[in-house]
Amino acid sequence: MNSWQRVAGVVLLIVAGVVIQQSLFVLRLLDHGQPGSGFMPFGLGILLAFLACLIIVTHRARDAKRVPFWPSRAWLRPLLAVIIMGVYIVAFDDLGAVTSVVILVTAWLLLLEKKRVWVAVFTGVTTGLVVHLVFERLLMTPFPRGLLF
Repeated sequence: MNSWQRVAGVVLLIVAGVVIQQSLFVLRLLDHGQPGSGFMPFGLGILLAFLACLIIVTHRARDAKRVPFWPSRAWLRPLLAVIIMGVYIVAFDDLGAVTSVVILVTAWLLLLEKKRVWVAVFTGVTTGLVVHLVFERLLMTPFPRGLLF
């Protein structure tokens, strides 16, 4: 892990060098005794260079033992989260806001968080009710109408 952070520190140091160079030679550091357009980028470039040097210095130790980025089947939960969100986005206009929120929360709790069915359904319906009361009744926000409300 340290090697990636050292590489990131070097890349940030190069970016800082480009920012400092551009603020000195392309933009003006001072303009008629006042700070010019390059003053703020110059200061930020110096700050970035300092922080990049800190990253490089603090991560100079050897790398620890390598571990796999994705242990076996660990990719399944993020993929399932993306699928649930995709279904929510597609179904939002057709099913309505409140119904979509109920389905999203219930599916998320059942499939990703592995909650009991009654907990997931109760939380989903309660969340849908709160969304309906707060947004449609209290704030009078027009949401797409659906199956529940």
